[in-house]
Amino acid sequence: MAEQQLPPALAGDERFALLCELLNETFESLDINAMLVYLVDLVKPKLLPVLADQFSLIDEAAWLLAESDDAKRNLIKSSAELHRYKGTPWAIREVIRLLGFGDVTIQEGLNNQIRNGAITRDGNHVHGNPSAWPLYRVFLNRAITNDQAALVRRLLLSVAPTRCRLVSLDYQSVAIRHNGFARRDGQYNHGSS
Repeated sequence: MAEQQLPPALAGDERFALLCELLNETFESLDINAMLVYLVDLVKPKLLPVLADQFSLIDEAAWLLAESDDAKRNLIKSSAELHRYKGTPWAIREVIRLLGFGDVTIQEGLNNQIRNGAITRDGNHVHGNPSAWPLYRVFLNRAITNDQAALVRRLLLSVAPTRCRLVSLDYQSVAIRHNGFARRDGQYNHGSS
C-alpha cells in the first residue's frame, strides 16, 4: 500500500508522524481479499449460494430458476435493483430476462376494453367483468416446462404488484415443433400455463 503523506503543516509535528506510521502498519496488515467476495464474477461457483442468501435470494423461486452459473451471477448482481423496483412491470420483465427466458410482453387490465377494433376476440380479454382490472398475462417468447411454469408463477407472486393476479403464462405463439426436442411425457403443455 502507498505510504501516507502528511501535509507540510502536520509533517513537522512528531505526534502526527507517529500516528501516520501506526495507520500505515494497520493498513498493511488488513486482508482485502475478504472484500473481493462482492466481485461476483470472480467468486467460485460453490460460494454463489452464500451470496444469494446474503441478498435474500435463496428462498425465492428466482434462485431455483437460475440454472446456470451466469444466470445466478446476473441475479446476484441485479438483486438490489430488483428489490428496489419490486411491484412494477419493469421488475417482472427484468427478472424473467435475467433468468434467460428472454423478453416478455405483459398484458395488464383485462377489463374495460372498448369495441373499437383495437383488440381481437381471442379470449385474452374479459368482457363485462369490472372486477377483472387486477388480472394480467405474461406472454413469453420461449416455451417453458410445466416445472418452470410453476416456479415462474411462484416468482411472480413475490415480484409483481400485490394487488395483481396472474391469469396465465402464455407461450402459444412459440410453437413446440415435432423434432424430438419435447416429448409427450407431460413435461410441456400446449402453450399456456
